[in-house]
Amino acid sequence: MLNGVPRILIIRFSAIGDVVRVLPALHALRNAYPHAQIDWAVEPKSLDIIADHPAIDQIHVFERPKGFWQSAQSFRKFCRKIRDSRYDMVLDFHGILKSGLVMRASRAKDRYAFAAPRAREMSHRFANHRVDLVSTQMNRIRENLELSKAAGAEGTNLDVLIVVSEEIEDTIAKYIHDEFQSGKLLAVVHAPVERQEKQWPLEYYAQLVDLLLADGRFEVILTWGPGQRDIAAAIQKIAKRNPHIAPETPDIKHYAGLVKQCDLFFGGDTGPMHIASAMDVPTVVVFGGTSPAKHHPVRLPSTALYTGPNPLKKNMTPARALRYLEEITPDMAYDACIEILK
Repeated sequence: MLNGVPRILIIRFSAIGDVVRVLPALHALRNAYPHAQIDWAVEPKSLDIIADHPAIDQIHVFERPKGFWQSAQSFRKFCRKIRDSRYDMVLDFHGILKSGLVMRASRAKDRYAFAAPRAREMSHRFANHRVDLVSTQMNRIRENLELSKAAGAEGTNLDVLIVVSEEIEDTIAKYIHDEFQSGKLLAVVHAPVERQEKQWPLEYYAQLVDLLLADGRFEVILTWGPGQRDIAAAIQKIAKRNPHIAPETPDIKHYAGLVKQCDLFFGGDTGPMHIASAMDVPTVVVFGGTSPAKHHPVRLPSTALYTGPNPLKKNMTPARALRYLEEITPDMAYDACIEILK
């Protein structure tokens, strides 16, 4: 504690969606400790999610170079930096060995982490306050709020903030004005996912796009991330109508700015889904091999489409997940999109 002000560190390195889901816990901590120094340890991939956030005082970015020895030296240097910051309280929202070692290196008096099995790779052994969850099926946002509650920051508000500059918002607004008809609803359709067990068939995406465009009230924009444009192009090729392929967004803040100015998001269980929810855009999400109970946005309005076993105890194989994904028809997806906009 410096001059009577507690120093608090949040550890959540990545991925994008997981970092977004810690934001409500960050807000709870800031409300409980309004004068505290609250810092965050993150990796470059997810930095844009928290950059410029008014509730964060300092961000520690761990950049992992290629090569085992270089990576080990970089991690050791990062741990020394955390130790020298003299934190009073550390919360490990990540729950893997790497985050546990950083928590241990901090030498903080109070170190909070999830108990096993939520904590993995024995990371909880480096904490002196371990939080048992009442269910293995809790939503990740609720889990994170339980961890902050254990640290004295009880919160139920799910409001989040991803800061997007006025310059980015103006650039996106001009792009939308130039490319789309005014007066129509703009629907974002994001097909790419990180893992095959989450992939709704591309033909289904194309049929949904056709249904939305045939409705007459929508323009459709296909979004994509680094190395994923071919997926959007494949959907455009299959579709009978002409959805618009989004330009490459330079970073997460540009993507957030684009989604913010749209009226609907449809996609799978992936980071852009959580960004859309954070930007207060109605979300319709198709789930296959991952649990909607754990991973669906709890902020409304949102709808999860899922036909698999409930609860889903563990992730499915891609082949099994595809059977359930194929049961969610484009007509079902279209109906869900229309219903959520009511």
